[in-house]
Amino acid sequence: MGARITAIRKAGGGSSRLAVFVDGKEAFRVSERLAETLGLAVGRELAPDEFRRIESDVAIGKAKDAALRLLAVRARSVSEVGDRLRRKGHTTDVIERVVGDLAAAGLLDDRAFAVMWVDERRRLRPCGEMRLRQELRTKGVAPTVIDEVLAEASDEVTEIDLARRAAARRVARLRAGDRTGRARLHSFLLRRGFSYEVAGQVVRELEDHADDQSDVGAGDPD
Repeated sequence: MGARITAIRKAGGGSSRLAVFVDGKEAFRVSERLAETLGLAVGRELAPDEFRRIESDVAIGKAKDAALRLLAVRARSVSEVGDRLRRKGHTTDVIERVVGDLAAAGLLDDRAFAVMWVDERRRLRPCGEMRLRQELRTKGVAPTVIDEVLAEASDEVTEIDLARRAAARRVARLRAGDRTGRARLHSFLLRRGFSYEVAGQVVRELEDHADDQSDVGAGDPD
């Protein structure tokens, strides 16, 4: 014996979703768009297998809406979206379906995400390859993808140039003989993911510049 939709009305609590009642009891909540897509209407008879299919479609629709809201804020990796949906209580089957659909539509792409992440980080907050690699790993991006993206990015700008840029934003000028300032700047560049060699070279360059300026200032006037 099937079930019948007995009511569809606005859900309470300020929600924009619709509450669908089956045989007098609330069965699920859906957006107006999904309700229209599924053809939900009062009086509609639902066979058991049809009811289960609609329940599945509703779960997928809710998860997809949640994923799209996340992506509207900023680009995310496949792993990030999956983790957020999992924390919201969506099942593995539903998550895999939603992630697959979004990937097929070009809305989820780990390689594109990694390219965007590296580009924005280097432009807005210059950091080294080690830091970028760690950040992308925490986002769940595959090591092979990370290797490819970082290799391409290194062809556009070198680590030493990025370190110089990061140092310039942190310290406008390092005073000659300022050992404390030199140590702090070196530590800062290491935290940004630059190697000891690169950090050391940039600090030496800045110190040499400070020495030159000091020599000029101490010279006899013309």
